[in-house]
Amino acid sequence: MTTLSDYSKFDNLKEDESDDDETSHLKSLTERTQEKTRNIANAPSPSQSQQENKAATSAHVGPMTRKSSSIPGRYIFSYNGRTIYEWEQTLEDVTMYVPTPHTTQIEASQITCQITATKLKLGLKGSPKLFIDETFFSKVNTHDSSWFLDKEESLINIILSKVYKGETWESVLSGNVNRVDPMTKQEIQKDLMLERFQEENPGFDFRGATFNGQPPDPRTFMGGVKHF
Repeated sequence: MTTLSDYSKFDNLKEDESDDDETSHLKSLTERTQEKTRNIANAPSPSQSQQENKAATSAHVGPMTRKSSSIPGRYIFSYNGRTIYEWEQTLEDVTMYVPTPHTTQIEASQITCQITATKLKLGLKGSPKLFIDETFFSKVNTHDSSWFLDKEESLINIILSKVYKGETWESVLSGNVNRVDPMTKQEIQKDLMLERFQEENPGFDFRGATFNGQPPDPRTFMGGVKHF
């Protein structure tokens, strides 16, 4: 099982990694921090609101799930200010976007990604440690699930097929620290309900539709949707 402190290890997962590699890991972090400092010093001065937002993100310690500011329906799980993965969902699927290690260019053949009905294991082949080794929020249909490496975007894309179509996933992985807040859950349910209405009524346009009060559960509303 992955502990939250392990999330900083992905950049350092190598075949010969051992517990003595902390020194080189800290050195790598120091070098990246110095480079960021130089870039910030040479960059134009941001507005006060941008400075406040940046300070709030940098000061956050521990796990945090927040909405993406650039991609609707996308959520970001971070730890100590570092993005661990982004994710989004439809009625049938949940998709994860995991940044690849920054220290080296990797190939898909170097990645180990095991998807079971209840658990995800992700890391680099030959390493004794896994970057992610956690259970899913709900059950996954492994037959229709897959993953691939997007080298241009430096992302590992993991597509998880829901066993229960229409189920609202509050997170990809289990644990309260990963879950979205109740208000965000309602927003997700609204999006899934509109997707369901569009699927069941293809001749209508539900863009911009709203609900009075809390959106219903897209999986069980009016007899529910078919699930596998």
